Amino acid sequence: MTRTMHEDPRPFLTIVSWPGGYDRRHLAQLLADCSGLDPFDLRYRLGQPPPMILGQIEADIAQRAVAGLTQRGGDAFTVTLDDLAALGPTLKIKDMRVNSAGDLDVDLWEGLSTTLRRDQVQILVRAHLRKTARKAPKRPIRMDSMTASNPMARRAMAEGARPTRSLTTSDKLDIHTTDGSVYQVDGDKFDFQILGDLKGYSAKTNMDHLCELLSLLAPDEVVDDYFGIWRAPPGYDRLRLPALRPNGDDPAFAFYSRWAALMYRHVMG
Repeated sequence: MTRTMHEDPRPFLTIVSWPGGYDRRHLAQLLADCSGLDPFDLRYRLGQPPPMILGQIEADIAQRAVAGLTQRGGDAFTVTLDDLAALGPTLKIKDMRVNSAGDLDVDLWEGLSTTLRRDQVQILVRAHLRKTARKAPKRPIRMDSMTASNPMARRAMAEGARPTRSLTTSDKLDIHTTDGSVYQVDGDKFDFQILGDLKGYSAKTNMDHLCELLSLLAPDEVVDDYFGIWRAPPGYDRLRLPALRPNGDDPAFAFYSRWAALMYRHVMG
């Protein structure tokens, strides 16, 4: 597989945990002392609790920040766009079954099949995506004298001239395996037959049940469903993955899923 190389090599500095006994002002000063970054800018960036991405920073500065925080009892690591892309493409799952050994027989949309052993399922990253689409207003109708004198007609015409918004939702589950592969169950393209009698009427409910099933099969796995409260850093949309756009993948979730997997692996050592 050809590895994707990104033009911007700067790593994203991730704060996993702060050292104890510091408030926001002192944390900013601590990080400034370690890295040479501006403490006032850092105080602004530290508005959310860790784990958090501070931003893309020059590699030598980021490494000084990681070393300084680690020495004082905190935890941090860095990851580049190339590191995220090195996990490879998102392998879309068409169908999945539990075999007699309790492992997962997987059919991919590319027509390939494989088996994921229970001990290979390492990290599950779950997301309920919401997307608002803006629709252009209908073509205005010419107002004649009768229409102009009718309040209800005028109101209907005014409403028809306004743009409208529609909300769509989509449920995704990325399965990260111990060999670094990323498999995805896309709730829009998966029939959830694996659930049997537990299969419900909504993709969200079915995805919740699928997470529970996989948690039972692989009890040591990590389950992450925090994408909804995560704040995407500037530059996340520069991540290039094979077929990301043609597959209709959400760039923010693609970044988050890989970043989260690398963070958990960093914590697990």
